[in-house]
Amino acid sequence: MKSALMILLAACLTSSVFAPAAHARVNVERTGSENPVVEVARSTIYGGLAGLVVGSALALASSSSDGQVIRWCFVGGTMVGLLAGTYYVAHRPSADAVLQLDGGTLQLHPPTFERAPLGGSQVPLVAVRF
Repeated sequence: MKSALMILLAACLTSSVFAPAAHARVNVERTGSENPVVEVARSTIYGGLAGLVVGSALALASSSSDGQVIRWCFVGGTMVGLLAGTYYVAHRPSADAVLQLDGGTLQLHPPTFERAPLGGSQVPLVAVRF
């Protein structure tokens, strides 16, 4: 019984070594604006407003305040919003087309259907990345 179990375990281990790597594809639907400048600007503005609200609340709670708390909370919120927006735009997945030229190699992908603005569907056919 133990030898059969050992043979089965060895077969499982060797099959996992020789198995080809599976590459999964993800269909991505973006919820924000496609323009990265709009996304970063929106995040920066919201960060500045959040910093202004938090700074005002801290200034009201403090007994002696000369406005420095509001100023630095606004600056900090703006910087955090700018960094968060830049990070979000830089790390969001990119859409793939059916034919994609990436780094000098032509890649063929299965078509992905996307919703069009007027209720129809669209298929991105060609994409070029530099």
